[in-house]
Amino acid sequence: MTRSTLAAVGVGAAALVASLTGTPATSAAFTDSAVVTSGALTSTTVPAPVVTCGTLAVGSARINWTAVAGATGYRVHSGANGATVTTVGPGVTSQTYTGLISGGTFWVEALRDFGSVQWESVSSNTASYSVLLLVVALCSA
Repeated sequence: MTRSTLAAVGVGAAALVASLTGTPATSAAFTDSAVVTSGALTSTTVPAPVVTCGTLAVGSARINWTAVAGATGYRVHSGANGATVTTVGPGVTSQTYTGLISGGTFWVEALRDFGSVQWESVSSNTASYSVLLLVVALCSA
């Protein structure tokens, strides 16, 4: 399901309605009004990236995601229950995790800047990763 849908509600008005279901977020909704000056109305969405396990090496796990056309960045969730959140630029499509002991759940949301507003995709699929004592690295997506 996409997070953002633009729908005409009659000549001269439009509403932006968003709904989100699934993991990790469970629901979200909002409505924005806009003036429509013609009978034609187009809509757009921001597709979700797809997460895959990348290269596993001694003491490191790499997680990749697909680039999303038009994305101006990505919001990356990692660590215990995805609690660590960072934002990266549009050219970044992977993260590598290292450490004595680290791990968690990973997912990504694509961001797209439309000038006065920034949209985000629904969350990607999740991956679980572990790095243990700089020796073993595991990943499952």
